[in-house]
Amino acid sequence: MRAEQRIGLRVIEEIREAIADANGNEVFLVGKRGHDGKVESVTVGARGNEEAVPVLSPHLEEGDVIIHNHPSGGITPSGADLAIASRLGNQGIGFFIVDNRLDEVYVVAEPVEAREIAPLDEDALAAGLSPDGALSRLYPLFEERASQVDMLRLVCRAFNGDEICAAEAGTGVGKSLAYLLPAVAWAVQNGERVVVSTNTINLQQQLVEKDIPLVKKVLGQDPKVVLVKGRRNYLCLHRLNEALEEQSLFDERDPDLLAIREWARTTETGSRTDLSFYPPEDAWSRVCSEADACLGLRCSHREGCFVLKARREASSAKILIANHHLLFADLAFRMAGSGFDDPAVLPPFRRLIFDEAHNVEKAASSFFSQSFSRLVILRFLGRLLRRRKGRATGHFPALARRLGRSALAKRVPELI
Repeated sequence: MRAEQRIGLRVIEEIREAIADANGNEVFLVGKRGHDGKVESVTVGARGNEEAVPVLSPHLEEGDVIIHNHPSGGITPSGADLAIASRLGNQGIGFFIVDNRLDEVYVVAEPVEAREIAPLDEDALAAGLSPDGALSRLYPLFEERASQVDMLRLVCRAFNGDEICAAEAGTGVGKSLAYLLPAVAWAVQNGERVVVSTNTINLQQQLVEKDIPLVKKVLGQDPKVVLVKGRRNYLCLHRLNEALEEQSLFDERDPDLLAIREWARTTETGSRTDLSFYPPEDAWSRVCSEADACLGLRCSHREGCFVLKARREASSAKILIANHHLLFADLAFRMAGSGFDDPAVLPPFRRLIFDEAHNVEKAASSFFSQSFSRLVILRFLGRLLRRRKGRATGHFPALARRLGRSALAKRVPELI
């Protein structure tokens, strides 16, 4: 169709100028639509070559339109175009292809109407913490704290303004309620998932068992809340069967494994915390879920997999309670190529609250830094060459034996 049917005339000129500035190469633009449905403004997101241009997700929001040109003149989508359009279309983002002259446009994917965001009413939420508010009606001995109300208002403004908020709250302020009331209200009003990340298990349990149920009563709302744990907290049925078979083979009877087997027949969650006893670490490490040991689609116990069940539960929740370690594991996966729009360790989310934020640096450093010690270096060097009872072993001697009498083999002794 003609480009002016979907793109405003002024915007068409802007796109032509952007293409000219890129020497006629492909350009990635993000378009915003007006009330008439036409693209009324564009922003250049990236520039490429004659055949491709990067598509950068941080520039995109639901209801946007991606516009990119084909310098060849043809506007039929390629296989790569269709793959990107499919992925972004599932997020409500449109995908248009134009020629360099902006005569024609090919609409690969139609954008959806952007959702209207319902801002938080900070006065109404603050009223819940007032002397005659909902909390005092639930607990007559409750006393209003000005610092708690101030923090709640600060968090509300951060949600409404899509801003970063940093707050330091001492003991007795009641910071959990100050951020949970806006977080739960936002999740209910706007259907967006909110993640609360803590450093300690004790705080996670307090949030799930005490604070969030109280917030639900104050708001009169009941969104689904899930405590997200690492996969090592869950039983792996495949590994349990392997451990039991190994025990039978060697005619052993480990009472901990036998007790776990009986529990596995009745448990709904497979979570270690649901066991009636705390198994020794060596026993649990033989049967817990681990990424390296997971068979994925080939596992015969996939239908009953507790990790997959937990992930499905998390995907349907509006409030997720996680820990810093799990959160940064999720971020590491996404930065390694999983992207920010599909499930990784956690399901996709847009809003995040750090509690116990003074521990964030340590957790982040464990995923996004590397450290070496003399002991670690010696361990790696030992794989290459080590001496036992006067005899050289390791990768270098093994390589020399495999090479036999070749010319390269004669140089291996020089290396060792």
